[in-house]
Amino acid sequence: MSDTDVEEVPAPSRESTPRRRTGYVAGLFVLLVLLLLSAVVVLIAQGSIAIPIGEVLRILTGQGTESEINQTIVMDARLPKVVAGLLAGAALAVSGVQMQTLFRNPLAEPFVLGVNSGAILGAAIVILGTSGVGWLAGLGVVSQLGVTGAAVAGAAVVLLITLGISRRVGNPVVVLVIGVMLGYLAEAGVDMLVYYTDPDRLQALTTFRRGSVRNVTWNELQIVGITCGAVLGVSILLAQPLNALLLGERYAASLGINVRRVHFLSLASVAGLAGIITAYCGEIAFIGLAAPHLARGLLRTADHRLVLPASALTGAIIVLVAEFIAGGNGITSTSLPLTSVTAFVGAPVILWVLMSGRARRGTQ
Repeated sequence: MSDTDVEEVPAPSRESTPRRRTGYVAGLFVLLVLLLLSAVVVLIAQGSIAIPIGEVLRILTGQGTESEINQTIVMDARLPKVVAGLLAGAALAVSGVQMQTLFRNPLAEPFVLGVNSGAILGAAIVILGTSGVGWLAGLGVVSQLGVTGAAVAGAAVVLLITLGISRRVGNPVVVLVIGVMLGYLAEAGVDMLVYYTDPDRLQALTTFRRGSVRNVTWNELQIVGITCGAVLGVSILLAQPLNALLLGERYAASLGINVRRVHFLSLASVAGLAGIITAYCGEIAFIGLAAPHLARGLLRTADHRLVLPASALTGAIIVLVAEFIAGGNGITSTSLPLTSVTAFVGAPVILWVLMSGRARRGTQ
């Protein structure tokens, strides 16, 4: 065969790879949005009273329905829970991204700061200490706070301690250790309450700790929405500084970034979110740990400008799918704990992170 018979293979265009990359990322985000919208609609339609998906879409788009019962179920019973799950999943996932970057630890997540333990302790004081003939029953102020108010107060106490140490020390590792210590102290307080409490009252505390978005009302959703919106807004502003922190604090400081301020803003937003979510939705585990790794794996990049929104979408999808599997949206009579279902997603992801890390070390 002569040289003239050989076809010339055109050299790959320099723009082909960036264009393919952009197309892949855009397609991935479109897919995540479609999955999220589908999860919202399916979860609203699910329940002891099944509502056709077409009718759900008409109600959500304002076209109305002939059944006032279905209208009430969708708008008052199911939609608040779905929105709460969406916001909680998105904010927890974004907070997880920030924590893993700040501490340079793939296993870091929002609840390691101990704020959620403070919220649980506050709730336990009301549930176990003020009901019936409880030892705090005479303290009217504590009783009037209610479970949610006491949980917010408990989270606020731990939050103030953590942020005070953060401003004084400035070392995120020290803040992490302090947060873990405060978490253990709060858990010890809960254990003491449980030990000296009538066993008949423990069911309410157990239900609170298992995590659920089914009891969130529209009024409570306003607080959850403002908090989650603030965290998401702060995360967008911190995307570029977090990218610089991936290469080390000295490198970030050389670019003119106030590393200490970035640490404080991230820790403040994450700790505040963990407390609010725990107070209103209970402890929803593994979302802040698993969703960031899933987002990075899908995107094949650590760029926070992409990882943060992808993690938010992924976290929201996981919570809504977990709620669908759990079988509850305020209508069904029986349901599984939400955090138990999310563990089935989070645990394999953590194992994958550990095994892939071990594989990388073996190849070096």
